[in-house]
Amino acid sequence: MTPSSPAPRRRRAAFLDFDGTLAENGVVPRVQAEAVLRARRAGHAVLLCTGRPGSIVPADVAELFDGLVTSAGGHVRLGEDVLRDQRFPAPLARRAVEVLDAHGVVYALEAPEALWCSPANVERLRSRPRPAPTTAPGDRGRGFVDILDAIAVPGDPAATSFAKISLWGSPVTVEQLAAEIGPEIGALPNSISHDDLGSGELHLAEVDKAVGLRVAADALGVPIEDTVAIGDGMNDLAMLREAGTAVAITGSRPEVLAIADLEVPPPAEHGVLTAFERLGML
Repeated sequence: MTPSSPAPRRRRAAFLDFDGTLAENGVVPRVQAEAVLRARRAGHAVLLCTGRPGSIVPADVAELFDGLVTSAGGHVRLGEDVLRDQRFPAPLARRAVEVLDAHGVVYALEAPEALWCSPANVERLRSRPRPAPTTAPGDRGRGFVDILDAIAVPGDPAATSFAKISLWGSPVTVEQLAAEIGPEIGALPNSISHDDLGSGELHLAEVDKAVGLRVAADALGVPIEDTVAIGDGMNDLAMLREAGTAVAITGSRPEVLAIADLEVPPPAEHGVLTAFERLGML
């Protein structure tokens, strides 16, 4: 991590979503990365707050931040200290895998260590169409390659430890899958793939980004009123409501825009830089 300068008169903690907020197609534009580092040099704390597990956050992106809130709030790391690591209980994990397999769903079990996949799902994931990222000097991340590189094949996927599930190509909605698995499960549209109603995320219902934001803010000693959340997706709603200042990306769903205090452009137009400038954080 790059060390921050002495704290400003009003030290803030900013929590940035990754896909669609900081990055486009998994690539962080150079100007966005530099904005993060500038805010930290000005004495503010800046953390990534993403639905992605830590295993698919590229190292050159992770090093930009004071900490990482990953797995949509299930895992919180500040520096080298892990403050939270919440996973599916073993019986619930096995039940989830059984339901997904019964419906023939393509899925990845998301953990800080890896994306756990069956051999068949690895091949199906690799064959999925995906946008080719556009990169320029100074950009960070490699798009879908970062996801593929994190894949690991266990002997028994249902016996692995994981925090969240991403799925694609389901013949039924993610809401129906969640209902079949049990009341402990919540469902959301997928933050990486938006191709159909059969793509989405399954998570522990009690876990969301607001939980991760609170854990990290408490550890940093930053009051909630001095937190800033920037996001664009449905899995950002909780943290946007929780934060002292909510910033939405232009083009977000109406539910996201409705609760925003501020609206800024998407990653290609450097919305994170715009947000930090308008909030006086640079």
